[in-house]
Amino acid sequence: MTLPTCRQLYNGNAGFCWNLICCPIVGTVGLFWRSIKIYFVPCTTILCQRFVVGCLWKYFCRCYSWPYEDKTFFGEMAIGDFDDKSAKEYEKETDWVRAEHLQDFKGKRPQLFEGKIEPGDLCQGAVGDCWLVAAFACASEFPHVIRHQFLTKEYNPRGLYKIRIFDPQLEKWVIVKVDDRIPCKKGTKKPHFMKPNGNELWAMILEKAYAKHCGSYAKIEGGFVLWGWISMTGNHVFQMSLDEKGGGKRWLREDMVAIKNIEDKRACAFRSTKEKFSEDQVWTLLTKYDRQKALISASIGKSVYRGNDGPRGEQMLDDKGLVAGHAYSVIAAKEVAQRGPGGLPKAGAKTYRLLQLRNPWGSFEWKGKWSDSSSMWKKYPSIAKQLNFEPADDGTFWMEFQDFKKTFTRINICDRDTRTDASLDVNEDSGSCGVFYGFLCGCSKFWCLCHGIRNLYFGHETTDETVDLKERVCFIC
Repeated sequence: MTLPTCRQLYNGNAGFCWNLICCPIVGTVGLFWRSIKIYFVPCTTILCQRFVVGCLWKYFCRCYSWPYEDKTFFGEMAIGDFDDKSAKEYEKETDWVRAEHLQDFKGKRPQLFEGKIEPGDLCQGAVGDCWLVAAFACASEFPHVIRHQFLTKEYNPRGLYKIRIFDPQLEKWVIVKVDDRIPCKKGTKKPHFMKPNGNELWAMILEKAYAKHCGSYAKIEGGFVLWGWISMTGNHVFQMSLDEKGGGKRWLREDMVAIKNIEDKRACAFRSTKEKFSEDQVWTLLTKYDRQKALISASIGKSVYRGNDGPRGEQMLDDKGLVAGHAYSVIAAKEVAQRGPGGLPKAGAKTYRLLQLRNPWGSFEWKGKWSDSSSMWKKYPSIAKQLNFEPADDGTFWMEFQDFKKTFTRINICDRDTRTDASLDVNEDSGSCGVFYGFLCGCSKFWCLCHGIRNLYFGHETTDETVDLKERVCFIC
């Protein structure tokens, strides 16, 4: 038997036997150290930063650029040349406004995170980065993914933020520093690009960090959701494309490969594999990856017979309420049936395969079967109850897999590592004491609700292999 390394034991991937033998030590000493790293260290760091920024720097060091200004990413160089407008033209129509002075905040003190992190926090602006917005939207279903990227855990009065981004070309994490000056339409204090939804900054700051990492705002126009995910998680990603040669009944797996290019941080290609999936197998994959808390999105290929009439060159399928050339987040994949009294399944009841998707625009939704206005919800009220259905014009909708496979042509998947799903929530809504509340709640869940031991020994580890198609039910899941 091969002896495992200390790191393998600490990470809970030393194999069943060694994990079982060392569980008493790793499950106490190891988890104690993890909880210190996840909750105590960030909490202490935040309190120290508040003291330094609030008491020392603000009053004694004003001579040393109190509001942080990133001189390497500002003006024309930060905007970049768009297809329809040069950087010089764009800059003439732009004011760079500090976050606290944005019109949307109306004099309120901004927060980095206001309440829960959720897809509704995202509101796409003028740049055609729906791929990045969709990547953020999917990731925001799992707030730890977003929080792990922010080394700065709360609103910084100096306007300095540090973001972690995984560089696929370098195969390592890099730290990007940005200020909170947001490019706005001249004289309006309204952002050109990502817009705030509420009183929080994280989406605008994260978009700016990506723009700086890639070279400019223009250089994040058009792209792949998969690249967004790998840069957010460092985990394995792949896509499944509809095989037109196979009569539209087969889906082919393709792996994303980074291409080293100094001029283009997002340079990548897709390598075909020998893996092919039937429609039923695709549904099984969707449900299993959804259960594993993977990131999933889907898109519709553009038709050569339609014009690009969308606001950013997309194709509007008005009769369906969908958009081609546009990335949708796949939030859930559920197999449900009508239930009778007491919540018991009805004998002979038809089973429906339903997907929940979200348009990153936050509006313009599916108009067919199981849409928000569909009569199916009234016909099958128990299904509506099972899925917690509530109609709202928020870009989120349900769709039957039968319709999905006839319309969508590509599915993106990030096989996310869930073993690190723990982070400190500063709870900025609660004021200065919010960090203590986050510390206590986080530690309570980590220890008393067994989140720590569950993530360590039952969390999913990312892999470049497709999930096993054979049905298996895990009692932990």
